[in-house]
Amino acid sequence: MRTRNLAAGIPVVFAILVSSASAAAQDSTCGEDLRSLCPDAGPTRAEQMRCLRENRELLSEACRTSIVDPAARRADAGDACGDDAVRLCPGVEPGRHGTGMMNCLRSHASELSEECRNALEALPGRKRM
Repeated sequence: MRTRNLAAGIPVVFAILVSSASAAAQDSTCGEDLRSLCPDAGPTRAEQMRCLRENRELLSEACRTSIVDPAARRADAGDACGDDAVRLCPGVEPGRHGTGMMNCLRSHASELSEECRNALEALPGRKRM
């Protein structure tokens, strides 16, 4: 029962990780796009993202890559790493920003399945493992 709850929480952990990683990536990769394409966008991340998505075809390649369908990458990582999380991190509860689970998975980098390792590396703002 506890294993099922942990596995069910994996997509939530990755949702948090990707959203915070995406924000950091966008600050560095989409700043120029925001200034040139969205000068009137409001101050909130939601308003800025809405403008960037509306101008997707005009975005720089780096910016477009940082915002393209993070939900799909998040789902891929959750699917790919669920078994690894249950096997390698059974006592780790998803915590604030998913750092506990991510730290646990990273501490077991050499033991991760290739599928999980590849999915984690595909998350925005993540370094190669």
